[in-house]
Amino acid sequence: MKKIVTLLMMVTLLISGFNINVNAGQYQQQPSDWAAEGVNQAIADGLVPEEIQGDYNKPITRREFATLMVTAIFTGFNKYNEGYEELTKLGWEFRTLTLDNFLEKVESDIKFTDIDDKYIDVASRLGIVNGLGDGTFKPDNYITRAEAAVMFTNYTQVIRSGDPVSGPIEIEDFYLVPDWAKDGVSMAYTVDFIKGTRQVIYGMSTLDIKQKALFSPLDNITREQAILVVSRLQEYGVFRCIVLEGFVTIYMDNLFGGFFVTDNEVRVKANAYDNKYAGMNMYIMHGSPMEQFKHKYPSGKLGDLVLGPSTVNQTLDNAEYIQNFLDGKHTIYDFGIVTVEHNPSKEYFSIIKHNMNYGYIIGGSDTTYYFDKDNTRLPVELLEIR
Repeated sequence: MKKIVTLLMMVTLLISGFNINVNAGQYQQQPSDWAAEGVNQAIADGLVPEEIQGDYNKPITRREFATLMVTAIFTGFNKYNEGYEELTKLGWEFRTLTLDNFLEKVESDIKFTDIDDKYIDVASRLGIVNGLGDGTFKPDNYITRAEAAVMFTNYTQVIRSGDPVSGPIEIEDFYLVPDWAKDGVSMAYTVDFIKGTRQVIYGMSTLDIKQKALFSPLDNITREQAILVVSRLQEYGVFRCIVLEGFVTIYMDNLFGGFFVTDNEVRVKANAYDNKYAGMNMYIMHGSPMEQFKHKYPSGKLGDLVLGPSTVNQTLDNAEYIQNFLDGKHTIYDFGIVTVEHNPSKEYFSIIKHNMNYGYIIGGSDTTYYFDKDNTRLPVELLEIR
């Protein structure tokens, strides 16, 4: 499924590389008036790499987009973790997440033949960007607004997501969106990450639309537009955690054991540091099943038990399941949209697989859903334990 989507993206990228709405030499060195406040704030917050601070109405390239996203994610993540300095003072192997220590801890077999760049390597492990099906990345290709929506949604789906149903209703030019990007565009639009180039006007209710929005899905997204989206991600708290392959949320505690990521799969390496100074201790509620194991087992191992989308976390926070995991029992939990395998080998604590047949994970902050082929929203249910 993912290979087909990637091939379609490659064709669209080859076409969109010629779809440039501004002429070389006419780029703005200051943000547009409508974008200035958000762009300047993002720069002040350290979210924007210096190389794209200028030529603001220039289309952003795939390499620049990856650099922007990784810079913003790491900056926001490190700032968020400053609040845990006292609590975790003896528990963390390093205090600041960098490209180098991330790549050391999160290994992958994903490689590109046409570029060797740490930002792109990180972005691929995060699930933001993919190759084009032939082993290449095409770093200098421009990105359309539809492609950008997919890339943003790939990363944010389990933290904050819209829905794939409202977009077709509210966006007048939705028919121009490539099939593989329709859900991503709708989700990015409905959560206000990428707003329309013309805003929707409602009547007395959201069912009464006086003017539909325009999304301009085939236009190239500019640097200032991409920076504004990153600024909104910051506002919505997206950068408080790191998301591997677009569906496994982790925090600093989880990093120290290490991971191996590949296409739609995250393998969790043994992480058994035993220290009471762990950030996860703040999130173990009094009276919860996890509390009875809190000081009896390595905190890193307990943290790795519940990695995955939120419904997975909630289901696996069960005394019997926790004990099975800690006893080293080989168990498989099938949630339909993801499969979680515990204790598959001595090297890995668990393997989390995303079933791409279900598409995006919806509503990751509270309850995880998937949409079937008829756009009917269905809850993920625990299907099998063995």
